[in-house]
Amino acid sequence: MPQQQTPGLKCPQCEKFIPTTISELLSAQALHCPYCGLELTINRQESRQAMEILKEVDNANKNLEKASKFNG
Repeated sequence: MPQQQTPGLKCPQCEKFIPTTISELLSAQALHCPYCGLELTINRQESRQAMEILKEVDNANKNLEKASKFNG
């Protein structure tokens, strides 16, 4: 079975990995790097298309989770 990668992004300041979730990206106003403390604000207007796609992915994940619980 393939190993799932932890979702997140690379900090533009210290270049370490910032773990996050789709739900956090959709709801948070900013992300904080746990290593250097950089605050990354999310420009929702500029990122509108990406946010819409993330919402679709999040909904698909939730539906898959519900279906797997129902079938399991």
